[in-house]
Amino acid sequence: MPKVSILMPVYAPQPDFLREAITSVQKQTFTDWTLAIREDPSHVNTEEIVRPFLSDQRISFQRNPVRLGIGGNWNACLRSAAGTYVQFLFQDDLWEPEYLARSADALENSPSAGMVIAQHTYRAEGTDAETFLEAAGLRTIETMRGGLRPGTTNGKAFLTDWLRRGLHPNIIGEPSFVMLRRSIVEQAGLFREDLHQNLDHEYWTRMLLLGDVHFQKDNLGTFRVHVGGASMMHDTTGEGIFDRLRIFVLLLHSLPDGELRNEANHSLHEQVRKMGSKFRHRVSDGKRAVGSGGMLRIIPFFLRHPLLLAEALRGVLIA
Repeated sequence: MPKVSILMPVYAPQPDFLREAITSVQKQTFTDWTLAIREDPSHVNTEEIVRPFLSDQRISFQRNPVRLGIGGNWNACLRSAAGTYVQFLFQDDLWEPEYLARSADALENSPSAGMVIAQHTYRAEGTDAETFLEAAGLRTIETMRGGLRPGTTNGKAFLTDWLRRGLHPNIIGEPSFVMLRRSIVEQAGLFREDLHQNLDHEYWTRMLLLGDVHFQKDNLGTFRVHVGGASMMHDTTGEGIFDRLRIFVLLLHSLPDGELRNEANHSLHEQVRKMGSKFRHRVSDGKRAVGSGGMLRIIPFFLRHPLLLAEALRGVLIA
């Protein structure tokens, strides 16, 4: 059994980016790992791209018989994890050589921690990506993350502070830079496949309820932003704009009465008003406020939560 199970869900990768991501794994100073590459079917011959890497016995490749989608493929990867620690790496992202060593060491030395966050940078590939990176506030998130206290923090205390920020932005970051303790993952369960953009965001709330979180301030990786990447595509369609509302509702259903639940409920209503305002501004700027598939989910959601609908309409009207 490896110490770290590295999981790489792949869909229609850019060949050079994928090769560089795998190479960054092989360059790790920590060597007790396996890398399981699992492809969702696409027009790209991923097996041909990764074949030269399969001479490394730690690396394996599997192709799903049918397309599972983002959450489905993430979960298929997660089910295969056998290591003490679980680590995703997306097909575009890169690690510094010390990433695995530093993250595994942090979990070894912080037995209460369910996950380790590593600071990382955002790299725009092309002019459009640079524009998106700035508009989406990713540079700001990078700065905010750098302001976190290094070391281990109580998970529920971290969640309370995040709720006061409206669970926004995703201060924990992308799965490529979060190492997970498998025993806590087994308690948290699988990713929610009905969330389109923020399924990692929702998963972090569950992990924080089950264990503490450790933050590493040093930059240990690079998240690529490019036209074909999921982040830009979701922003273009607007499909994930209401995912965060569902995260609040799901979290509220899991919390007993008390301070944390009150904080979550207050923050939810504040965020709904703000999202109503954001909805109006997206329309004013000529963007699709939400895709057709998302609209089919939004309407029944608000019908089930009329008070939230009222808050959203207030945000639209007074923005």
